[in-house]
Amino acid sequence: MTGPQPARLILSEAEQTALEKLTQAHRTAQQLVLRARIILKAGAGLNNAQIGRALQVGIDMMRQWRQRWLASQTIPLTELTAAERLEDLPRPGAPVTITPGTAWPNLAGTLSHGE
Repeated sequence: MTGPQPARLILSEAEQTALEKLTQAHRTAQQLVLRARIILKAGAGLNNAQIGRALQVGIDMMRQWRQRWLASQTIPLTELTAAERLEDLPRPGAPVTITPGTAWPNLAGTLSHGE
C-alpha cells in the first residue's frame, strides 16, 4: 500500500541549470547545496521518501522544500533567483537587540562584580 503522492515538480531548463550551478559552486553554503539537491531529485521524479533516503534527511524536510519551491515557481528566476528561493524564511519574533558589541561590556561588568 502506498501513501499519498507528493505534488509533481517540473523544472524548467533555466531552473535546472541554476540549481546544478549552485551544487557545483565551491562557495555555496552547504545548506543551500542540500536544498538544491532536494529540488533536483524532486524534479527528476523521485518521491519524498526516496529523496530522504538518498540524501539522508527527514521526510518533513523533503515536504517543506518541495512545497516552498512549488510556491515560488510562479515568480520568474529574473525576479527571484534559485539561491533566493532556497534561503531560510525570516524568523518570527522581535528583532535581535543584543549584539556582540553590546553583550561583551554587559558580561564583563557582571563578571567583575563577583570578585
